[in-house]
Amino acid sequence: MTLLSRLLMPHWPSIYGFALGLIAANLAGRIASNKWGEGTAVGDLIGVYTFGAMAAVAVAAGIWWGTRRDRKEITGELLSIFVATTLFTVLVNPLIARVDYPSLDGVFSQTLIYFALLALSGWVGFLIVMALGVDVYGRQLKATRIAFERKANPKAA
Repeated sequence: MTLLSRLLMPHWPSIYGFALGLIAANLAGRIASNKWGEGTAVGDLIGVYTFGAMAAVAVAAGIWWGTRRDRKEITGELLSIFVATTLFTVLVNPLIARVDYPSLDGVFSQTLIYFALLALSGWVGFLIVMALGVDVYGRQLKATRIAFERKANPKAA
């Protein structure tokens, strides 16, 4: 067993889960938008809900990783998920949903928009965790403060 497989093995189920959640949200939005008409009010509303669902999954991923992993490990894991998911959603989901494949400038613009949405939402999720103080670093600071207080006044503890 190599070091890389040992480091990545416990994280694969959650990585697959978030990636599938993001892909499914986009695919459902594409299918529903194709069914009810793209460019209509209902189709535009479906697009807004699709973006909201993808942002919610990315915020959940930021919260999930923020509570379980150290700050320096989060970026590499989340960015790899977001890059792979963005490319899959832009390049493969139109084929699965049987919608018109976007033009070349549409592919580039969708890639940038989806990746920016996912990265910003994941960052917001981590900021929520950090603001609440339940991230790994916040818990370490709290444990250090409690240990110092016990050491300074052992009878009160």
